[in-house]
Amino acid sequence: ALVLAGRRLVLRKKQSLAQAPRFELRSTPVAVATAVTGALEEGHDYLAVIEPLQAADVSARLTATVEAVHCQEGKEVAAGEVLVTLDSRQFRDSLAAVEAQIAQARAQVAANQATVVSLRATVAYWQRESERDRRLAEGGTAPSAQAEATAEKANEARGRLMAAEQTSLALEQQVEALQRKADEVRTTLTYCRITSPFDGVVTAKAVDPGDLASPGRTLVVVEDRSSLKLAFDVPQGDLPAFTVGLPVRFLVGGGAREARVSRLYPALNRARMVRAEALLEGAATAGLTLGATVEATVVFQRREAVTLVPVTALLEGGAVRPRVFVVRDGRLQVREVTVLGTACEQAGVEGVEPGEAVVVSTFLGWARLSDGMAVEVR
Repeated sequence: ALVLAGRRLVLRKKQSLAQAPRFELRSTPVAVATAVTGALEEGHDYLAVIEPLQAADVSARLTATVEAVHCQEGKEVAAGEVLVTLDSRQFRDSLAAVEAQIAQARAQVAANQATVVSLRATVAYWQRESERDRRLAEGGTAPSAQAEATAEKANEARGRLMAAEQTSLALEQQVEALQRKADEVRTTLTYCRITSPFDGVVTAKAVDPGDLASPGRTLVVVEDRSSLKLAFDVPQGDLPAFTVGLPVRFLVGGGAREARVSRLYPALNRARMVRAEALLEGAATAGLTLGATVEATVVFQRREAVTLVPVTALLEGGAVRPRVFVVRDGRLQVREVTVLGTACEQAGVEGVEPGEAVVVSTFLGWARLSDGMAVEVR
């Protein structure tokens, strides 16, 4: 009886153990992405600034008081439109004085010209008288003293004529000099009307009536926004592959836009970099804010039919080749890959086939993943 009771107890214990839940390792949750075939555009990213096609810091050419300002920030202006008027009274007075001098000099020229005409007639008269008295003196019908006196009067008349002609020439030169001076004053007067150099928008106004304008001091800033441009600096190391015409891609409000490098400056700046520009026209300028920065990608090379995986799937570090975790039949496989290039958060690789699932993130950390581990795709 005692033996039977012991057997029953052992049997119950085995049944309890059989019904107890078994301990099993849970699969590690991971997030995956599918490798795809596509085009890989290799390039470099640059921080670009949105700038107007052209901008002008408009300043005065002379020192004068600001009389009136004809624009405000945001006003659209046309080429040649007056932006600022300077006090021009001093120059108008100078012009009036010079014009009075010109009138006086011209009157003197006219008066002296009348004298020249009269003296020419006098010279002609005494020239004829001198010739007549010379012939009479040679024939003995007139004294030689009379012929000499007549010749002296003819010479005197010619001297007065030459002096009058020189005076006329000097007066005419004086008139020309005064006219040039008047033209200079008129040109200076035009400097008192400061105009827009091109069609654009006033983005800054730095003066008010009563301020003193002077050369080098910015009065108004005008920007041509008919087109925009992306401006960025290119390091020396990128220059061998950098040429005008390369595609430039950038994002605005989540939407991708494209332009092309339109200008590459010929010399390095102080930072030992080269400035590059990409012209933006038409729809490419919509929604852009001047002065804003955008990340621009310049595409140097395009490869077709490349296996693409997210860059977050790559494990890199130390002397080990880049690796990815491939999920197959619920377990991990470690694959060494060759990275062909990266662009737009995608990496072109060799070592992974299109359609295979690669791990892009794990909830427990990359250090806990290993080859052959069971995983759960989420």
